[in-house]
Amino acid sequence: MKETSLKNSKFKGVFGACEGTCPTSAIEVTPNSIIHCDTCGEEPKCADACPNGALKVEEFEVVDGVMQARLVFNSVLCDSCGKCEEVCPQETIKVTGAKLKEVEGFCVMCQKCVDICPVDVIGIPGVKEPAEYDLDLKGKGPVYIKDCVGCGTCVEPCPVSAITLEEVGSPITVNDDCIRCGLCSQTCPWNAIFISEKKPVKRSKEITSFTFDSAKCIGCNTCVEACPGDFISANSASLTVAIPSVCAACGLCVKVCPVDALDIEIEWGEGAPVDAEGIGRDVEKCDFIGACANKCPTEAIRVVTKTGMSCPALVETDSEPSFTSCIRCGACASVCSNDALKVDQYEVTIDGEPVIRDRISFNPSKCDQCGDCIEACPYDMIHKTDNPKLPIAGFCTLCGQCIEACPEDALCYK
Repeated sequence: MKETSLKNSKFKGVFGACEGTCPTSAIEVTPNSIIHCDTCGEEPKCADACPNGALKVEEFEVVDGVMQARLVFNSVLCDSCGKCEEVCPQETIKVTGAKLKEVEGFCVMCQKCVDICPVDVIGIPGVKEPAEYDLDLKGKGPVYIKDCVGCGTCVEPCPVSAITLEEVGSPITVNDDCIRCGLCSQTCPWNAIFISEKKPVKRSKEITSFTFDSAKCIGCNTCVEACPGDFISANSASLTVAIPSVCAACGLCVKVCPVDALDIEIEWGEGAPVDAEGIGRDVEKCDFIGACANKCPTEAIRVVTKTGMSCPALVETDSEPSFTSCIRCGACASVCSNDALKVDQYEVTIDGEPVIRDRISFNPSKCDQCGDCIEACPYDMIHKTDNPKLPIAGFCTLCGQCIEACPEDALCYK
């Protein structure tokens, strides 16, 4: 067979390779965290709860002289009662009902997750200490690019075409058209770009097809050398390569292959731009009255009415009716050297339920009116005022006064 392929498999990104390789499904990678079986501090509750002894804990010699608790499972003794699932504090244990694998989600200390992690953040105390993954973004500014591998995965999702990849394998550049929406950061497989000092919630993704045509391959190993995670391995015996079962889905190998021997298809989940949460506007209901802009205590909304009046400035203009607002992207706060502007969290009520949303807070006593925030704002909302109590305006605090002021009910929390 000339072509090998992996289709409709469960692939994970760079921080999900561990999940893909775990034989007992004891690791789950979510956009915000990694959930895994930790053997409850070497005293597994699932083993204690099992009435039949199907789950047991035993001491396992990881390396010479280093012992570690692990779980072992005897399918013959399991009656799928579910008691292990009920007591699991990490909620990794699941009763599947499948023959010979009635239960999954327990750690057997196989160390496959340790071996496959391309950034070495998974380790075993006393054997292989995990590398520290520094995500301190303080002071990094509106757009922070670090160790970009030049895969270009972030280029297409950018809604304003602000990202340029001059050459595959070289770092991207972001121009002044960037609106700080964060889609690039959510998409990047290698955590190389951050917007407004925020840690992104990653988009879900699945590789639906990853194929390699050995008849085309010339054995140059360009893909092997280019893969940032060392996922692709060379097959020296046949002068070909072996494609992985888990990878970051960045497609860099496909882009650098000189003979088009590799092909990848990725199904992406929806992104969550920064303006997806906060204040929502029903475009069909909005009649550009301007009451919201006139009511906003921080001048975070700008409306041009149908009569040609710009609110809240209350000056005439020949511009078309429009609505512009602060979307709390945080660019202003990321450049404020005195911490006068900050992004913090605020509780609002949506459909009767309390939810947490980002807002911008301002401490006028710390503001020296340097103007850095004005330059950083991608929507030209931040501006100076003549009010000494509010020297800088244009930022949204999620106070909700605009929602109350709108006569058309066009605004709401979302």
